[in-house]
Amino acid sequence: MRKKMFNIVVMALFVCCFSLSAIAQAETTLFKNVKVFNGSDDKLLDADVLVEGNMIKQVGKNLSAEGATVIDGDGRTLMPGLIEAHTHLIGGAFTADVLIRPYWDEIAVKMLVRAQDYFDMGFTTVRDAGSWSLGIKAAIDQGVAAGPRVLSSGAGISQTGGHGDLRLPYQNNPYFSPASAQPERSNLNFLGAMHLADGVPEVRRAARSNLAAGAHFIKVLGGGGIYSMLDPLESLQYSDAELKAAAEEASNYGTYAAIHAHLDEAVSRAIDLGFKLIEHATVMEEGTVKKMADNDVVWGLQTSLFLADPATNPAASSPIQRKKAQRVHDGLRRTIEYAKKYDVKTLWGTDIIGSREAFFKLFPGEWEYRNEYYTPFEQLQQVTKINGEAIAMSGIRNPYPAGPLGVIEEGAYADILLVKGNPLENVLILRDYKENIDLIMKDGKVYKNSLNP
Repeated sequence: MRKKMFNIVVMALFVCCFSLSAIAQAETTLFKNVKVFNGSDDKLLDADVLVEGNMIKQVGKNLSAEGATVIDGDGRTLMPGLIEAHTHLIGGAFTADVLIRPYWDEIAVKMLVRAQDYFDMGFTTVRDAGSWSLGIKAAIDQGVAAGPRVLSSGAGISQTGGHGDLRLPYQNNPYFSPASAQPERSNLNFLGAMHLADGVPEVRRAARSNLAAGAHFIKVLGGGGIYSMLDPLESLQYSDAELKAAAEEASNYGTYAAIHAHLDEAVSRAIDLGFKLIEHATVMEEGTVKKMADNDVVWGLQTSLFLADPATNPAASSPIQRKKAQRVHDGLRRTIEYAKKYDVKTLWGTDIIGSREAFFKLFPGEWEYRNEYYTPFEQLQQVTKINGEAIAMSGIRNPYPAGPLGVIEEGAYADILLVKGNPLENVLILRDYKENIDLIMKDGKVYKNSLNP
């Protein structure tokens, strides 16, 4: 009896292993006849790329794999999927109609569409630096909808009267408007974009709540903003103790806290407090930029939103916003020069919010403005490898820990683009994604393939 049971178990294991082997074979893809930009080298490499499951198995010449699906790139450039380091998926719902009619299902659809717009552009990963996009991430990861990988900070954490206090003036004062049932709330806060917290205990609670709900890092707002109407751009927001509390809670969870700061004083303070990723930092003095480099602080740079002409920028709609935008516009160009001088590690992001029409109008500018300051190789590294390293900063909270993102190398995730032309010679071919990105693979699965059969 035991011998019979043993034979049955052995046969079952054999069948199981055979089935798993067949599945692995079916999920093996071999890219041939391609030029490889691996995210690290400043030249294209002659190599084949073998994908097994959702990982890159091998990169080398004359590769073969029995049963693999072979994709002939016909001389195209094979490169890592692009990574957006600063988006707000909820930005697609920041329109006037939604602000007065915040239906959750409408908001979710617009967020998913924004994620899918990124995906169509070749962005296989997005880092959401302030909105509640964890449900969108879950739906995409489960295969319910196509889209990029998503990392999310959850709601940004703001003081009362800060950049993230999105209430109307009467909502900010319950004595002024007793008719407001929840004066501490606004429609924008209901959207999940921001969480108001004052004092060290409340900041800790807000950070812990985000992390407990699944956030991958913390976003805290430490200075004034451009497109918020009520806070001065020059304002320092939160006390040192409150900012340290947010950073400490993130560290306790094995991740990090990023901080919003535009002007030099706010940025310098953030560095002194130990923050390792500063968002925007648009107007800095040379000494602060050098301090950033000396302390290995990562710069979350966005150009399209801040270098667009404030007089015509569709993201600005009031004299207050345009005045603040002008100061940032005038200071950012000098800041970029300092950052290049001191070789500050720089991310590629956009921070674009607003309607889909405004998004498509502003987005190409991110490629174009950077092209004025960075070589194609420098910009390509920002949008692939360097952004991938920023994803990994989430440590044990990183939802994609099996390998690096933003590179083509053995053991990396199989997020791959096939592109017409050589982006190391002309990075703007990636701006024209409809014409030039012929294949998009994410996690080993092909989502777009317009190659000639």
